[in-house]
Amino acid sequence: LSSSSMGGLGISLILMSKRQALKMSLCNITKEIKTMLNKNSIYFRNIWDRRKSLTIWTIVLSLLAMLIISMYDSVGREAAKLFENSNNFTAFFGGDVDTSSPAGWLGFELYAIFLPICLAIITIGIGASTIGSEEESGTLELLLASPINRSRIIIEKAMMLVTVAVIIPVIIFLTVCLSNSLFIFGIDLINVFFCTIALSLFGIYFGFFALAMQSLTKRRGLGMSITGFYVGASYFMNTLYTIWDSIEPMKFLSPFYYYDGNMLLQGSVEPINIMILTGGVLLFFLAAYFSFMNRDTGI
Repeated sequence: LSSSSMGGLGISLILMSKRQALKMSLCNITKEIKTMLNKNSIYFRNIWDRRKSLTIWTIVLSLLAMLIISMYDSVGREAAKLFENSNNFTAFFGGDVDTSSPAGWLGFELYAIFLPICLAIITIGIGASTIGSEEESGTLELLLASPINRSRIIIEKAMMLVTVAVIIPVIIFLTVCLSNSLFIFGIDLINVFFCTIALSLFGIYFGFFALAMQSLTKRRGLGMSITGFYVGASYFMNTLYTIWDSIEPMKFLSPFYYYDGNMLLQGSVEPINIMILTGGVLLFFLAAYFSFMNRDTGI
């Protein structure tokens, strides 16, 4: 065989091996998803156990979003006059507020502060209790003694948290889309979509932080307290710098700064901010993962 034929044969073999590897990877991913969605899986059971609270949170927040949008035409423009010379006050609601615009109204009432804090409360509770509650009740030892390996346990519980942090903002987004057509509003839904992505990342960020703190401290209450303090400190670091210039550098330590729902609704998308939130999510998941994998439970 000539050298060109040998080279072509080698390239063909490489391409075939890569296709086979890709096919095997896709098959493995499909198998893992089917296993996770099985009604007896850790993921499915944890989602099912939280179905009532998840449904209540979703319905309440969606109805609130619809109510707020319906009020815009009669209240939003009038409210703008109240904040014209109140920069110190509006700092606590995500910065400059222009409630005369649909983006400003939706940001002020929902996406700047209210929804992020609500979602953080939900995901922090899940993150701190998904392992912590089983550890305190003694069922974690039974779970670890089962054929299910530790890696699957922590991954499926983390995926459950991610699912909750995605479902709630997505349904609220769909409610905004519906309300936008039912009422006089006219917001750019693409901006709301990007804000929804950032909101989910924000919730996952604090949920994984709580999961990491619980895994490191081995105490649900302490992990939740540390995370709650972090949320409060982050909020004030992102608001008080507009009043006191001396603490402005502290804003870069706040996830609220990188989320910034007001700016997202106005069409100002900063990819670096999304990347930083994503990096924090990965960092805290890895911290929780390796802490749980190396935990000594006597099993």
